[in-house]
Amino acid sequence: MSTETLLAFAGIVVVAYVVPGPDWMVVLRNSARGRRFGFLAAAGVQCGLCVHMAAAALGVSAAMLHSPVAFTVLKFAGAAYLIFLGIQAILQSRRRYGDNRPDQQPDPGTRPARLFWQAFLSNVLNPKAALFFVSILPQFLDPSAPAASQVLLLGTLDIAVGVLWWALFVLLTARLSTLMRRSGPRRTLDRVTGTALVGLGVTLVATS
Repeated sequence: MSTETLLAFAGIVVVAYVVPGPDWMVVLRNSARGRRFGFLAAAGVQCGLCVHMAAAALGVSAAMLHSPVAFTVLKFAGAAYLIFLGIQAILQSRRRYGDNRPDQQPDPGTRPARLFWQAFLSNVLNPKAALFFVSILPQFLDPSAPAASQVLLLGTLDIAVGVLWWALFVLLTARLSTLMRRSGPRRTLDRVTGTALVGLGVTLVATS
């Protein structure tokens, strides 16, 4: 595989990461709570991407996406989960955020394991992530070379670019963490990201 092909694919990947989507909203909401939470969410998203890469290399993604029933199930499961996360964020915004009060209850959304798995599932259940590996990535494959190894190579490049992107994204958005200690801005962020997640879920259902 030529250097030009790798660079062209990397450019497409950068655009895919920069355009806001479900992963953006999940990582943004958590990185605004603090750098550690942002990195945990980003790790969950990238681990989900590893699942899509492995499925594409094994041919599972192509088989699933060519099955109307399987694709519909994945689409509705992904949409339902995004809507669930969005409603959860909106309801969270109605809680009495802290202002450093001793009677404040811990935020269950900041539990590391729960946070990681929420980000992981939001990516794994997103059929658009699978579609990327089935529709976009094959355009960069060399027909004369084994497909599986090329998928793994390009998938690894995708994940590596994502690691750099999310590191920069978290470092920048984590600067909001001081502001988010105040109840007003934090409620606003929860409502904005929650509404966006619900909207993305509804849009996913509407897509064919």
